Amino acid sequence: MKRWTSPPPMAWLLVALLGASGAWAQGSGKPGSPPGKNSRHALIISISRFADPKTSPLPGAAEDRQSAAQIARAMQVPDDNISYLQDEQATGDNIRRAIAALNTRVQDGDRVFIHYSGHGTRFPDPEAGGCAEALSTYDGGTWKGMVLHKEMAQLLQPIVLKTDKLFVMYDACHSGGLLSQMPKPRSAADSPVNDNGEGALRGRFTETSESCARPSNVRPRSLLDEATAQGAFPQDVVFLSAARPDEVSLEDQKMGGLATQFVRDCLLRDAVDLDGSGAISMDEIQQCAQTKINQRLKNDSLFTPHHLLLSGNRKFVPAWFSQALPAQQVPGAPATGVLNAVAQTPPVTPPAATPALPQTLPPTPQPTATTTPSSPPVAVVPPQTPVAAPVRLTGAQALAQLFEQRDGKRQVQARLGRSSLRIGQDVLDLAVLSDRSGYVYVALAGSDNQSLTLLFPNELDNNNRIEKDQQLLLPRPHWPVKAAGPAGTDTLLVMVADGPRHWKALPKDPGSPFARSLNDLQGRARLGALLGNAAAGACRPLAGQACSDAYGAVLVTVEEKP
Repeated sequence: MKRWTSPPPMAWLLVALLGASGAWAQGSGKPGSPPGKNSRHALIISISRFADPKTSPLPGAAEDRQSAAQIARAMQVPDDNISYLQDEQATGDNIRRAIAALNTRVQDGDRVFIHYSGHGTRFPDPEAGGCAEALSTYDGGTWKGMVLHKEMAQLLQPIVLKTDKLFVMYDACHSGGLLSQMPKPRSAADSPVNDNGEGALRGRFTETSESCARPSNVRPRSLLDEATAQGAFPQDVVFLSAARPDEVSLEDQKMGGLATQFVRDCLLRDAVDLDGSGAISMDEIQQCAQTKINQRLKNDSLFTPHHLLLSGNRKFVPAWFSQALPAQQVPGAPATGVLNAVAQTPPVTPPAATPALPQTLPPTPQPTATTTPSSPPVAVVPPQTPVAAPVRLTGAQALAQLFEQRDGKRQVQARLGRSSLRIGQDVLDLAVLSDRSGYVYVALAGSDNQSLTLLFPNELDNNNRIEKDQQLLLPRPHWPVKAAGPAGTDTLLVMVADGPRHWKALPKDPGSPFARSLNDLQGRARLGALLGNAAAGACRPLAGQACSDAYGAVLVTVEEKP
């Protein structure tokens, strides 16, 4: 629906609107420490020794506590909102109490990260019709000392019903006695195969019944299975397990669990923006961490790589990195387009300096002419990154990624007056309805498959508040948006956010009331860091509740026809 002579990066607007914004792609500079948010919470459970002397210790689990805390801080969890249970503190009852206490702190639209590092186990369960998977606690070996997936899902259910996203990571395995037929884990005194300073490896398992140790007899039911069975939206839950049900997860006794340390490293700096979206998703973090696990075990004589299992919302973007923002850059060309309410002016050459954009833009008449967009620039990967440059997403794909970050519990409806528009004749007609009050944002990916524009709010109309169950009609009469070609499919993302965004800080072309983005990873990272959050102090939360970044969203398409 909207074309620019210098096409904007679709993914940058994706991050600009994204309430929980994304970890920026390589090429955006060294990550900094993002500011904490009261709407973020974490519970970190690490058990390196156990009450039962027969249970093998896990020295690396003590290191996981710090690694998990780094992950939490990258997800903008303030230190005061991180709770820890370590060793003797991590009894079965204490874990249950800690989750109940977490539930009392979590408010609607908050985000929660839970990390467990310790032994996993599996045993026969008639109710499950096979083998039940569980986490061992400090007082493991008794029913009170084990937390089954089913029970964990029950404990987390009230949290899931409130959170924008719940991210749970288990650095444990559930293969149990599978290792009874294998050589025992190396002791700390054993020499590692790789003479590179790495610690000895140890499996994270506890012995269980032989029947549940056999992969052929395993009927695993993951935490996500249990959570969704109890009403959770898979969209709102992310579950990362260190190994498959029939594998042993490993720890480096000096540096901690392989899964935890490599997920940490990939989240903080090493993951690559494979799809060129400008943000790092859990799918990309998993791929990065798995590559590191494979490399770590490449020459190991005892263990082969275990495989990270990611379920739930694989497109979830867990963290963002704040950066110093440069002066606003004036885009290099005016807007043209399919649905267009912007006056046309000749293309201009980008200035050498980076002057600030004008604070106000005058209302402009509807255009009648369009120009041909230039070829989109290729996203550049720094020379030190041994991967190919990512392929730039189409506008529709970028909006789909933003759509994947929505809170599935927030319902938004968008009805088009016409599903197809005649170029040069018909105008856009959109009705928006939400089950919650909030702020409406409409992003447009044009039929030219290159442009991405924030249609609403804009400089002509910034009244984007919507009330629960009250219909909002767009565009309003004083800024009609007419189809202007080319023929094809336009994609609209309609989102209703709990809190307003800093949309006025987005760059705009001279003479245009619409916001647009810069088409390079650096621009997306810098501007996205500014705009990836609800505007501080401008929300209307309930008394005592932190400002939520959550939003509901819907995607609709419009056909442009001659």
